[in-house]
Amino acid sequence: MVYYIRFLKPPIWVKKRKAKGMQYYIQSLITITNDLGDQFMADDLGVTLCFTCVTHPQLQIKAQQLDEWGPTDRQVPIEMGPFSASMVGDGQFNFKAQALDISKDRLKTGEAPLVVAAFSAPFSKKEPAEKLVERQFYVGDEPNERFKIWEETGNSIARHLWDAALASIMFLHDVTKGIDVGMPALNQLLTSPRSGPLQIVELGSGCGMVGIGLTTMVENCNVLLTDMPEAEEIITRNVNQSKPKANSGARYQSLDWNEPPAELCNQALDLILVSDCTYNSDSQPALVSCMQALVRSSPEALVLVALKRRHESEAVFFDLMQSAGFEGMHAKVALPAQNAQTDEIEMYCYRRAQEAL
Repeated sequence: MVYYIRFLKPPIWVKKRKAKGMQYYIQSLITITNDLGDQFMADDLGVTLCFTCVTHPQLQIKAQQLDEWGPTDRQVPIEMGPFSASMVGDGQFNFKAQALDISKDRLKTGEAPLVVAAFSAPFSKKEPAEKLVERQFYVGDEPNERFKIWEETGNSIARHLWDAALASIMFLHDVTKGIDVGMPALNQLLTSPRSGPLQIVELGSGCGMVGIGLTTMVENCNVLLTDMPEAEEIITRNVNQSKPKANSGARYQSLDWNEPPAELCNQALDLILVSDCTYNSDSQPALVSCMQALVRSSPEALVLVALKRRHESEAVFFDLMQSAGFEGMHAKVALPAQNAQTDEIEMYCYRRAQEAL
């Protein structure tokens, strides 16, 4: 499984009076957990810490310090310093924590990161960093173009990135590059010339990584990101900083799977994205019912589902999809795991069977 460096306490400046006068230190508290936050990194890991001034080039301060994460650790306090008041000034700073010897988090087959780096929101002497963390990925073979996504910090699973989102980006990148992934209908949809924009809806968008990521790969597509109202702020933030392809873009709309609005159900759709939404068996009937409602007016629409099986109850989802008349093709994406192992994310491309229409 992939692990994520998280800020249990976002970085702040703390001043201490020393013999040489007032000195400043950066303090933070980090942890390294899986996407659910219920398992901790169980190996020794070197962590590189650095911070950079982002508002005053003349105050470019970079520092590095090596801290060791141990197999029994659950959190590690960070203190970097001392720095003089003149060095800190009134600038804003970014703080980064990443695994030692890993320069970039690349989402590419065979190169995906085992430990994902964390970038803080800007902070200054007067203002602490927001309780957010930014992830920065390089997708495929793109050497310099970073795909950035914000998520909430801490160890809650709400509005976090999940492993299936990372795998979905890798998978969609291959599809848009024309690589045969065993799903010809999806390849054709995302690579063939078209007269009008692709109409795409993502259910349970979370931070919006998958839908927003697709707009950075495909020209001329409109992506509607949907989730509960509490996700609007983080999704909107990510939409606003995204760099979509020509004539592509994403927007947010709150959506209750139990009550999808008629205007959305009557809209012509080409693709429905679902990533890591099957872990809660209680919500699966509503999810499948919502997909049924969305494809009623779009019988040719594809449904791409990415999931990581976490417990046996998730098998109910496949029974519900079959009962609803969906037929699908199956592929897998490998993510790294500890001890040179891999973790499989399942990808399903569904379409409504003709006899079910």
